[in-house]
Amino acid sequence: GTGDFICISMTAGAPWGFRLQGGKEQKQPLQVAKIRNQSKASGSGLCEGDEVVSINGNPCADLTYPEVIKLMETITDSLQMLIKRRVGAPFLFLDDRSHPPLLHLLGYTSLPAPTLANQAWG
Repeated sequence: GTGDFICISMTAGAPWGFRLQGGKEQKQPLQVAKIRNQSKASGSGLCEGDEVVSINGNPCADLTYPEVIKLMETITDSLQMLIKRRVGAPFLFLDDRSHPPLLHLLGYTSLPAPTLANQAWG
């Protein structure tokens, strides 16, 4: 898919404040699953759903989740992550037919509201 590649940098060691999911053994891309508020990760610009391409120059595509954790545990000071962010990712739910349309969620309906002009006052 299309997306932007972004370099994220954090310093001063763990805890970084994010959790990962995926990995080669799960046949899933390595992604940021959760970011803790007020953490280094939240201040770095990292976002939930970002795909992790590399960690400190180590490509992640062929790493299993345990290998990624082992790699993360070796990082003592600075962390550099190349991530891929899907374009328009926050708005993907608009295309999901299982959810009601956004206008409906905001309280609008497809029918125009009656106005005084078309009321019959007898």
